[in-house]
Amino acid sequence: MKHNLFILFLLFPVVVFSQDISLYQQFNGHFDYTAFGNTLNVEENGQGGQCFILTSSSADFQLQPNQEVRAAYLYWAGSGPGDFNVTFNQISITAERIFNVTYNSGGNDYIYFSAFADVTEQVKTTGNGTYTLSDLDLTLVIPAYCSPPGSGTNFGGWAVTVVFEDTSLPNNQVNVFDGLESVSRNNQTLDITLDNLMVLDTQGAKIGFLAWEGDSQIAVNETLRINGNILSNPPLNPADNAFNGTNSFTGSDVLYNMDIDVYPISNYINPGDTSATIQLTSGQDFVMVNNIITVLNTELPDATISLDNIIGGTECGNRELTIEYTVYNLNSTDVLPAGTPIAFYADDLLIAQTETAANIPIDGEESGTITFTIPNNIEADFILKAVVDDIGDGTGIVDEINEDNNEDEAPIHLLENPIITGIHNLQTCDVIGEEYFNLTEVTSEIDPIYDLSFHLSEADALNNANPIPNPENFQNTENPQTIYIRVSNPDCFLIASFTVEVIPCPLPDATIEISEISACRGRALLLPFTVYNLEATGPLPANTSIAFYLDDLLLGLSQTQQSIPIGGSENGEVALILPDSLPNTFSITAVVDDDGNGNGTVEELREDNNTFTQIISFESIPPIPNLPDLLECDTGFDTAIFDLTVQNDLIRTTPEDDVQYYTTLEDALQNTNPISNPSEYQNDTDPQTIYVRLENDICFATASFLLTTENCAPFIPQGFSPNGDGINDEFEISNLLNIYENFELNIYSREGNLIHTAHNTDGFWDGVATKGFLVTGKRVPVGTYYYVLVLNDPKYPKAFIGWVYVNY
Repeated sequence: MKHNLFILFLLFPVVVFSQDISLYQQFNGHFDYTAFGNTLNVEENGQGGQCFILTSSSADFQLQPNQEVRAAYLYWAGSGPGDFNVTFNQISITAERIFNVTYNSGGNDYIYFSAFADVTEQVKTTGNGTYTLSDLDLTLVIPAYCSPPGSGTNFGGWAVTVVFEDTSLPNNQVNVFDGLESVSRNNQTLDITLDNLMVLDTQGAKIGFLAWEGDSQIAVNETLRINGNILSNPPLNPADNAFNGTNSFTGSDVLYNMDIDVYPISNYINPGDTSATIQLTSGQDFVMVNNIITVLNTELPDATISLDNIIGGTECGNRELTIEYTVYNLNSTDVLPAGTPIAFYADDLLIAQTETAANIPIDGEESGTITFTIPNNIEADFILKAVVDDIGDGTGIVDEINEDNNEDEAPIHLLENPIITGIHNLQTCDVIGEEYFNLTEVTSEIDPIYDLSFHLSEADALNNANPIPNPENFQNTENPQTIYIRVSNPDCFLIASFTVEVIPCPLPDATIEISEISACRGRALLLPFTVYNLEATGPLPANTSIAFYLDDLLLGLSQTQQSIPIGGSENGEVALILPDSLPNTFSITAVVDDDGNGNGTVEELREDNNTFTQIISFESIPPIPNLPDLLECDTGFDTAIFDLTVQNDLIRTTPEDDVQYYTTLEDALQNTNPISNPSEYQNDTDPQTIYVRLENDICFATASFLLTTENCAPFIPQGFSPNGDGINDEFEISNLLNIYENFELNIYSREGNLIHTAHNTDGFWDGVATKGFLVTGKRVPVGTYYYVLVLNDPKYPKAFIGWVYVNY
């Protein structure tokens, strides 16, 4: 089944990318590391090599009796999209993490893989001995990678990185970085930045690499550098051939196409360094780096903190907390000094500070207690965060092994009293009938998240008993009367009180009437009305709203203009747009002191007499009789000047009737865009429909008629004076240009010589001869000339012949 999977990958390749080398795991203490593994290649690959690979290989692993395995990480790699299920000492292993990289050779992309599995428990259990990795079967994959015809990068292999503890060692920091990145002739330089380092002492510092596909026979500009310094370990790893199939731990130089190498770097790093730059170069060889291990001498504390007990916040309104906490110095290699600062935050706001009292030894701890009050600007629910080695702004003063484990947090819920605002007494006027109070007006400024109830006694409010059942419509039983309000949240409650009182006060009494009136379909209804303030003890204020309804449909709004005194009234008028679907008879209702939503704003003696309904009928006027069409002579381009007002006497029934003319029926119906000068109107089209609107006090009517033009006979003058004075300078023939567009005009001298020919595009003759050898381009002398005008129109088949006198 694995072989079929490989074939599937080859037939349908996927796009994969390399993974940057980054920190995978860090160990602090008396630690060091070693590595073992083996290749599956039987010889170094490359041009001319045999295209064969093993499916298993073995390697020995040995630790000293005082050395204990803390971590063991298995990496295996090879050509192709990947085999992620292998056997390690007869135990099936499935990849936990996968890496891929592509390499282009000869215009083809080749895929390579690496896989990872944590085998710590297996290595701890097995201990020293021979380890075999099997079932890594790349047999059907590598032919595409052999040379020729492929790129010559067929390989497979495995390695185990082992981190061990030895109490005789100094305190070290061991960092395991991994990923999969490459360098080759295509990208000849690879830079890798190693972060999260802590260099305190350079003595014994070293760095190790697990790399794949290096070739001992290829060394074109091949270097391995740290912080700009070339690493080498001759003769096993020359400075110019770092990736050459070797194992620094065993001294082997036949680890074909893989490298397990380690180098001392004491001279290439400095105390205080927190990062290092690794650079690989290669002018030809294709090399992949899978992991990098650093071993650095370090002695540092590692401060952590725990929130052990939080006391307080259990009484309503009490924001004082007492915190019991413990500061630890675990996973450390040095004492944590006294005076290490501790900061406490509510969410991200600093609220308290303290510090450790004494030095905390390695693996030691110190307990403490602090009491503080949460500021009022902090919400009742927040995250309490304790941070050790923090001066109050996120800054630490102690160098630590791990700077990312300095805090602990816990959710806090304080018992907060509800907030009561806006409580005020209620008063209402003593009016006709019974008076009621809306008690909820008092609580309009209280946050609706709280539960509210109204009570007739303080005892009922305290015990949450006998709430007033309908506080929006409360009738007092005493005057004045005290009402108690209970405001509560899930944790706490408060009691407040206010009074309700009925008082005598001057009030208006608004009523309204609508005049009898008729309506006209298609026209806004100008509805007259009268607002009264008759049975009142006070004036009706100006701007009292008035709503007009058709059944439940709001038609329009108006308002009073002036304050209406007691016994007074005010007339008004409102324009209402009526729906086209109304029957011939309908009702309109006017409601004074109504904002259009049924809400009043004026307190009155009576609230039940604000409405008046009037029945209204549609009326119409007699239709306009059929109007005659208007005909004028074409003055050019099928246009003429028309006097539309000649229709007025046929349209009007009385002198007071208003007559307007329009170019569209829509404008006529809506009484918009009337023709501004109907007595001198030039048509737009031929023919053109003109619409007329007749309007009187009752209603309006519309009608239409046509404007048309006709080609009239031309009028030919018998003289002109082309002297340039701007008066009669041309032989201007009326009803000709742009009317008879195919005409031809010929002008002859007294001797019968043709001196000018004109057509529609030439315009009128200006007295200049355009024909004749001796006179062309000259103005003709005073005298009589003869014309022949042929219209080329069926209406006038005969030519117009005559004379014209030219004078100056």
